[in-house]
Amino acid sequence: MRRGRDHSIVEYIDIRISQLANDMRKAKDDYDKQWYNRIIQELSWARSQDHNCYIDEVDHWKQHYYVKRSEKRSV
Repeated sequence: MRRGRDHSIVEYIDIRISQLANDMRKAKDDYDKQWYNRIIQELSWARSQDHNCYIDEVDHWKQHYYVKRSEKRSV
């Protein structure tokens, strides 16, 4: 990316994914390729608009979580 140009976060992520994909093609070690692929997957997830990072119903989640934990202890 060139300095002084304003890019949206989506454009930045797309550019970064293409850079990582290029680096992945150049990598010799399979472990490195897997690592690049994982980073690309995470950036793709961050770019998508289909997820909700916030828990909308915190009380419901807490109640469900605490019930499950208490059931585990009694078993």
